[in-house]
Amino acid sequence: MKKIVYAILGVSMFLSGCGEDFVDSDTLTLISDIQVWQDELLVNAYINNIYDEVDFVNASGQGNFNMGFDGAMGAEFRTFGAWQDPYRGSTNIIQSEGAHSQLNYWKYQQVREINTAILQLSEVSNLSQGFIDDKVTELRFLRAYVYFQMVKRYGGVPILTKPQAFDTPQEELLVSRNSEQEVYDFVISELDAIVEQLPGEPIKGRPSKWAALALQSRAALYAGSIGEFGEVQLDGLLGIPNPNFYWQKAYDASKMIIDDSGHVLYLKNEDDRAQNFQDLFIDEDNAEVIFSEIYDGDLKAHSFSNLCMPDGFNAGWGSNYNVFYDMVELFDFEDGSSGKIDRSLIEGQRWTAADLFGKRDPRFRASVFYPESPWQGSTVYFHTKTTNANSAPEGWPNVANKRNRVRTGLHLRKRLDEGTLLPPGGTDDTDYIVFRLGEVYLNLAEAAFYLGKTTEALEAVNTIRDRAGMPLLATVSEEKIRHERQVELFAEDHRYWDLRRWRIAVEVLNGVSLKGLKYEYDGISRDYKISFSNAENVERVFQERNYYLPLGLSRLADNHNLVENPGY
Repeated sequence: MKKIVYAILGVSMFLSGCGEDFVDSDTLTLISDIQVWQDELLVNAYINNIYDEVDFVNASGQGNFNMGFDGAMGAEFRTFGAWQDPYRGSTNIIQSEGAHSQLNYWKYQQVREINTAILQLSEVSNLSQGFIDDKVTELRFLRAYVYFQMVKRYGGVPILTKPQAFDTPQEELLVSRNSEQEVYDFVISELDAIVEQLPGEPIKGRPSKWAALALQSRAALYAGSIGEFGEVQLDGLLGIPNPNFYWQKAYDASKMIIDDSGHVLYLKNEDDRAQNFQDLFIDEDNAEVIFSEIYDGDLKAHSFSNLCMPDGFNAGWGSNYNVFYDMVELFDFEDGSSGKIDRSLIEGQRWTAADLFGKRDPRFRASVFYPESPWQGSTVYFHTKTTNANSAPEGWPNVANKRNRVRTGLHLRKRLDEGTLLPPGGTDDTDYIVFRLGEVYLNLAEAAFYLGKTTEALEAVNTIRDRAGMPLLATVSEEKIRHERQVELFAEDHRYWDLRRWRIAVEVLNGVSLKGLKYEYDGISRDYKISFSNAENVERVFQERNYYLPLGLSRLADNHNLVENPGY
């Protein structure tokens, strides 16, 4: 049975599950499904649509309000509105009905589209063999990425490498789950098979050899963690018995990227490491970026700048991602001293913004707006009131803009372009970085540590710290590696998944009441009286069973051969 493929404005396409013909929305010319695989433009459009559906960044619906979903789940920040999905998802209990829709990732429609394309290109297409090989390799990368996203959520899922025919007997369509280990092995082996077929030079928005190795580095790291800290369950359906194989694969892939790829850590501004780190996410063609999802602001755009811009610099919305003080504590001070100050020395006490915030890790200053942050030639304010206002600096407001002060008193700054003025929604063209070299160094450090290569682990962590402008460590440990990862990759959609794979999410996330700060400014002393506030309306819940998401009642009802994860 054939499919309908629609060309939207002659550029992107989508595939449905029924119908007979291809429809070009400009010319209304009918083209058979077979002809799609004989035209390079149509094949590329088909694959472009798969890129969109893979969801490298969770940015669908609600005017892109979901872009902060993973960060909210990882307790890095909350959204301004309690009605927004990132807030609702992070504070709701995951039940047997299934996880929040934005946390779910069950992309078997996309797996089918990928498998269909691979089959048609391999068996039907008359295009050049070089073109076919390139496209099949690209599709296998996308399929590996999709399976990694599913296995990190659910554990074992069914592995399908061929499209199921519509006339297949129903019982054969109702496939069973492969084991978690089998899925990780599939992802790793697929990447092994294609890595030398992918281009060695980066192609913007498309996978290179190094992007495949970066995905393998990440996937193997996750598998190693599950083997190290998890347990085998459901008669082997969940869990990984031997982590060392995966630590070694993560180590090898990471080392190959670092040694041979030509990708280097971004360092264009050695005099201002905070500005350098901020620019890393704006300078889109820099050599640290291994693979990005591309936005052009026209055919494909998002609303991150509109949502993130602090109140007073925004165009109607803004101050949407409110950072918890609990995350601030992870950022040490520039002299190497701990960023975690006894809260009794903060509550009700007086601090200058420079002493409490401005002397922290340069990555903090690049990633978080705090009181008196310089921005666009002016200042971002967060205080709720000013005493002795007549003695305050010239131009000092008696109270900060409302959206800046009512949640946590700290806002997300990372990935925000200071050169963007009053950004409207739906026009942002900043690319989303999927893989960068900074993560790869941290993957190497973690894998090397568990392989007993502590010297290499220390060197990798110190390479990251040196770029950041932080003092080098004398020794390395599991705790220090994890700490560095949470700081370097803050707000890049890693922490929630890291806490899960380390099996410490119950300890870190369950029953916690995350905090924000309130500030009262004194115009004479030029400092703030600090108080803590509850940043969320409820305590968070992360149960032991949540290390795996539920497949959900509807999927179990549709396929009786699926087995639910423990505890649901």
